[in-house]
Amino acid sequence: MLCKKLFLSGILVFVLLSFCFIVSVKASSEMWSQTYGGEGSEKAYSLVESSDGGYALAGYTYPSDAEESDVWLVKTDSNGNMVWNQTYGEGSIRALVQTSDGGYALAGGARLVKTDTYGNMMWNQTYEGEAYALVQTSDGGYALAGQKNGDFWLAKTDEHGIIPEFPSWTLLIVTLTAVLVVAVIYRHYLNKCNQGRRKSEKICISACSVDINSFA
Repeated sequence: MLCKKLFLSGILVFVLLSFCFIVSVKASSEMWSQTYGGEGSEKAYSLVESSDGGYALAGYTYPSDAEESDVWLVKTDSNGNMVWNQTYGEGSIRALVQTSDGGYALAGGARLVKTDTYGNMMWNQTYEGEAYALVQTSDGGYALAGQKNGDFWLAKTDEHGIIPEFPSWTLLIVTLTAVLVVAVIYRHYLNKCNQGRRKSEKICISACSVDINSFA
């Protein structure tokens, strides 16, 4: 009887150990680690999971034979294997989003870069501030946050990354022009009113003259 219990206990322990081993093997097969780069220095600052189940990483690459770092965008599949990579000139990226059209928008330093699905640059904008965070807004534009002259900086752009920045002298000209237009319209209105008043007075005088002549 004791041997039978020991035998059954041994089988139970074996089954449990086998189950744990299978689970651990399956879990380890879903984990991986990848590196991307060459002989220089590369650093990723932002990561998004793409709509196809892969990943996109943005930061900079600093080749050993280069004087400045370049903006670098790397696209991988779901297992971290590189699908493509693109560079976009000098600089570094701190924020990355996948856009509603399947492309990507990258922000860092004074730049905002928009790409298509394959990382080909569509447009590039520069600003006076320094961007550290980025979101695509509900109207298709973008909002950037960072610092400008040592202060918090928040900027809203249109879908092409354009910020309608007007200098103070431009606003002054627009204001003076608007005042001038209103003054011209008001003067024209007064002239019309005066002309109508004089015309009414002439009609009234003529009518009175007719009435007087009829009694003469």
